Order: sequence, then structure tokens, then C-alpha cells
Amino acid sequence: MRRSIKKKTTYFFRITRKSSGFTLIELLFAMMLLAILVVIAISVYKNYLDKAKIAIAESTLDITRDDLQIYNMDNGKYPDSIDFTNCVDENSRAVFSPTFCDQLKKDLSSIEYNAANITTYTLKAHAKDTKNTLITLTPKSITK
Repeated sequence: MRRSIKKKTTYFFRITRKSSGFTLIELLFAMMLLAILVVIAISVYKNYLDKAKIAIAESTLDITRDDLQIYNMDNGKYPDSIDFTNCVDENSRAVFSPTFCDQLKKDLSSIEYNAANITTYTLKAHAKDTKNTLITLTPKSITK
């Protein structure tokens, strides 16, 4: 009696497995997909942070406008210059409260104040976002 022995043939595209698991290619593909998703998530998060920093800077400048308006009502004019290290004018009068002065330094990267005359001013400040967005404050508007 003759026994026939069947040969096991393997094909290049066909992989027979005896145990369940993932191949190296499947794992590499999953890792690449995960890396792409992480990169997208990080860029979306950074854009979100930049928009939030710009909104904080605009809000701070809105309060600055209110404080300058109060200064104008008290003194009959806007300050000729402001020293932002301690937030006093040219006559050493306080323009902003010390806590708000600290808030200005925290929320804005640079501030430049110019008084055109006694009725108007221009305050230019840079937000602390990655692009250092320039925001301009006048008595009537805030523009980016």
C-alpha cells in the first residue's frame, strides 16, 4: 500500500498562520497612521491656543481702552506717554492699577503707546501667539 504525501505549497501573497497576531507590516502601518493623527491633532491644538491668546490680548486691550477713558475723564486728556514698566504717565500718575499692569505684561509681548493729541491715541501691542499678531487700539476700535 502506497501512501500519498501531500506537499504543502505556499504562495507569495498567501500566508498561512497557525497562531493569531499581527504581521510586522500591519503593525508598521498602524504606527504610521497613529503618527499622522498625532501630527494633525497637535497642529489643530496649536491653532486653538493661538486663537485663544489673540482673544485674551483683545480682551486685555478692551479693558485698557476703558482705563484710558477713565484717565481722560479724570485729567481732561489722554496721557502723553506711558511707562509700561510701572504703568505711570509722564507726570508719574498711575494710568493703570498695579494688578492690571502686571496683567498687561503677562498677556501682551510688546506695547507701544502714541498720543496723537489730547483727544486720541494709538496703542499697538503684540499678542503672545506664534505669529506675534499686531493688535491696534484706538479710542473707537480694536483691529488686528
